[in-house]
Amino acid sequence: MAADEGHALDTSDRTEAIAAPELTSSDIPVSRWASHRLRWLVNWGTKGALAVVDQALFAGAQFGLNVLLARWLDPDAYGAFAVAYAVFLLIAAVHTAVLIEPMIVFGSGKYFSDQRLYLGVVLRGHWLLTIPAGLALLTAGGLIARFYSHAVGQPLCALAVALPFVLLSWVTRRAFYMELQPGRAAVGGLVFFCALLASVYWIHEAHALTPATAVLAMGGAALLCAAIQLFWLRPARLRSASTLALRSAASEHWTYGRWALAAVLPSWTLLNFYYLALPVRFGLKQAGELKAIMNLAMPATHTVIAFGVLLIPLLVRHLELGGCRLVQRTVRRVTAIFVTGGSAYLILLWFFRFQILRLFYGGRYLQDAGLPVFVLGLAPIATALSVSFGVALRSFERPDRVFWANAVASLVTLSFGLLLAAFWGVLGAAVGYLVSYATLAAALWLFYHKTLLAKLREHSD
Repeated sequence: MAADEGHALDTSDRTEAIAAPELTSSDIPVSRWASHRLRWLVNWGTKGALAVVDQALFAGAQFGLNVLLARWLDPDAYGAFAVAYAVFLLIAAVHTAVLIEPMIVFGSGKYFSDQRLYLGVVLRGHWLLTIPAGLALLTAGGLIARFYSHAVGQPLCALAVALPFVLLSWVTRRAFYMELQPGRAAVGGLVFFCALLASVYWIHEAHALTPATAVLAMGGAALLCAAIQLFWLRPARLRSASTLALRSAASEHWTYGRWALAAVLPSWTLLNFYYLALPVRFGLKQAGELKAIMNLAMPATHTVIAFGVLLIPLLVRHLELGGCRLVQRTVRRVTAIFVTGGSAYLILLWFFRFQILRLFYGGRYLQDAGLPVFVLGLAPIATALSVSFGVALRSFERPDRVFWANAVASLVTLSFGLLLAAFWGVLGAAVGYLVSYATLAAALWLFYHKTLLAKLREHSD
């Protein structure tokens, strides 16, 4: 995105917006200091609100889809959808690790002045990754449908078709965050929200709703969203004389993303492993039950993730302009806000759980309204801590430590969590998930604290 597209921040405005908290009355007159502080608060308050709206619309579409499927499909069919969606999340995590996460970091810093060309590089990488992944998924889905389970194989084949378009919309939405401009990302989220829920409702009314048709509806809505956002982004075509070398960008993405890529499987294991493990012992129905209860934690969890995405470029620039002290203060404030919000959400969820389950699922899944709901209601708090410290480590360009934290937490899932799920089913999976995320948060905090101290010593020397 070039500055002349009308939505890039002026360099002086960017510096002022970030540095404003560092101004004190001893540096400038009180009235001017107050004006700077107010402008900073309004600026970041607006951006934060738009980021939440964007994530709320995107997550709301996924949440609405899951609620409608859990309400309209039988638990076994919804369990099959949960399995297919877990596979999608694994591929999406790989895509995010090698493309989207490095794009936000490098696009907010090194390639800020060359964003349109840089986005063209990222989009080429997107197609090189998703088309082979789709073909592999189509082959696997066909084999599973023929030799194991038609109910699971069919949505996997549909996912092979939808995958490139869904992940394309992920790239285009996140591209706006390179300039800390989530407004147009939110417009794309609105398009995706309306298109997805309208198409699923229409398919249901046509008596054609299955896990496979729901996945295809996701792909169609994502394609429409991405097309509109690409029109705004206008990524530049690559040229042989380009100042931004494709090979150089790919090398930088790999250098940064290899640790994030290594963390994909451990991170994915923390929850999604249960969607594959529960059907082996209890059948697809319990996978559907776990997914239905986990849906209740999604609004709070996705709100935290929305701010986490916005925090990456913010902390990168804070590190450049204000150093580690400014990063430390920001992380403390954000963590306090996250934990307070997560606690309030847990209280509301617990006291209104029966009403919520009846509203969303028409009285289904009430058997899980006790401990499973309470345990998974704690999940946003653990997720908030993980996001805060994980984002800080990424801003320090230490994805290797994010990997090791995820590796430790995944070992808890594969041992303690799997044992609990084998004995207690949905409740065991919920407890295992919470314990794993608490372990992840603790490990990330230890690595963040160690990295911060090292950088402070380096700066003092």
